Amino acid sequence: MKVMFRVCLACWFWMFSSAVSASPECADFLRAMADPPKSLEFFRCESEPKHQGAPLTASYRVKGKDAHEVERYLQQEMGLEGELKFVCCGWETAGFISYRDKATGRQYQFGMGSEETPYNQRLEWDKIGYFYVTVVLYTEEI
Repeated sequence: MKVMFRVCLACWFWMFSSAVSASPECADFLRAMADPPKSLEFFRCESEPKHQGAPLTASYRVKGKDAHEVERYLQQEMGLEGELKFVCCGWETAGFISYRDKATGRQYQFGMGSEETPYNQRLEWDKIGYFYVTVVLYTEEI
């Protein structure tokens, strides 16, 4: 009986320690945090464990005609301040923006930008092929 109790106790400690130390994995981070527009397409997540901070980077794209909707979503749900600006050869946020997920407490960095384009007026966004949203989760302290 004592042996069985010790085995059960050891299993319980092993399961508890595994759950506590479980690190996040690559995923569709935006759909896990808040309901993004259907026009925002998740197309990959990359893990780079050898880079500083061991980042997980989720990448999304949206057609130019739907980019205004995604910009509003990022403003309302993720705290993006202001609008995308045209700089040199494309549209972009002013750097990466920090967002803390209320449910998990995880800190994310995100940004949005277009592919290279000559269209420098917001009314011309429907002529741009794609805009891209990048969401980064660092799994280690930087």
